[in-house]
Amino acid sequence: MSGIEIKNASVSYYLRHKGDAGKRKIERAAVGGQIIERARYLEIAALRDITLSIKHGDRVGLIGLNGSGKSTLLKLCSGALSVQKGSIEIDGRVSTQFSLGAGIRGSLSGRRNTELKCLYMGTPQRSISDRVEEVRELSGLGGYFELPVSSYSAGMRSRLVMSMMRLVRSDILIMDEWIGAADATVNKTLATLQNQLIDSASVLVLASHSRHILESWVQTLVWLDGGVIRDIGPIGSIYDQFEAWMESR
Repeated sequence: MSGIEIKNASVSYYLRHKGDAGKRKIERAAVGGQIIERARYLEIAALRDITLSIKHGDRVGLIGLNGSGKSTLLKLCSGALSVQKGSIEIDGRVSTQFSLGAGIRGSLSGRRNTELKCLYMGTPQRSISDRVEEVRELSGLGGYFELPVSSYSAGMRSRLVMSMMRLVRSDILIMDEWIGAADATVNKTLATLQNQLIDSASVLVLASHSRHILESWVQTLVWLDGGVIRDIGPIGSIYDQFEAWMESR
């Protein structure tokens, strides 16, 4: 069964002191993880002692201020980051949807980009041709599918990328914000594909600032603040607490 088990996990980023930066007093910030001054470097504690169990069938949302640790936790859940302390176990195939167009190479054609995406997603060699044709037909790009992506308009690029979502086959879906496009007609198709993608995943972890999006897709909400879990529970009660806290700041 697909799932993610995180126990007492901590992740930090490290920065060397430069110039006279080490002589200045580091003030506590209103956002972001804790900044710890060391003799020769700064430690930014992005996540501290995180314990989270995500089971098969769970739909989990992440909320918090900018710098609260949402993106770092998503990267941890995707396997892109390792913990410095604690442990994490990921059971299942993971797909990440962090930004529209990530990994697209402008010098290559839509067809070649799609072929490379197939290889990256582990599509069997015998199925690549069929998958590429699916993307070509869905995108509606016609002859532009054979031209370099650098020649595309923003809307055409969006059509190619959102059509590639058909290639995703995963047990665990990790999403940072909701993907949108400028073209309203593209957005409608994109929303349909995203819905299908989410429905097919056994586990969803989604970070968003939108209550509407979170209420549409998740049941459990994790509130992150300064790299720690401030609270976790049903989306309605946790989001109400988060909004009240925001208004009182």
